[in-house]
Amino acid sequence: MRKTQGVILMLLAFLILGCGGGKGTTAELSGLLPETVGDWQRIQLVAGTEALAKINQLHGKSIAVEAGAIGTYQKPGKHPAMVWISRSKTTAMARKQAEIMADKMVKNPRSPFHNPKTVQVKKSKVHQFMGMGQIHYIFHRDRLVYWISAPPADGEKLLNEFL
Repeated sequence: MRKTQGVILMLLAFLILGCGGGKGTTAELSGLLPETVGDWQRIQLVAGTEALAKINQLHGKSIAVEAGAIGTYQKPGKHPAMVWISRSKTTAMARKQAEIMADKMVKNPRSPFHNPKTVQVKKSKVHQFMGMGQIHYIFHRDRLVYWISAPPADGEKLLNEFL
């Protein structure tokens, strides 16, 4: 009986610390994706191991991140916008990951992305691309890396909201 209670307590501690109860968990990243952003309503939220799997699938390989979250937003009459967030172990790793993503988008001859620009917005270096009917922004803030994809007319507003 004591052994069973000990196992149950260990499982509860693992669930609390590993699934949102402790600082630095995936639940923390979910909180960075609000239910609304201006007129945009969040229609889907993916977090935890499912978000990490989707992030790795997007990159075509496993990348070194601690947590991830993905929000899909919809505005009446508009195509959806997506916000991908991952957290790296260090700020330097986040910066490097953002730079590598932007570089690969430009250098890959089969890339659907074009018109690359790098701009400073709110003291952040933002990589901007067009492609697949959307505008895309990649940037990092501390240990977080963001990729925002939005209809071109709405991209700047969404970018400013997440910066």
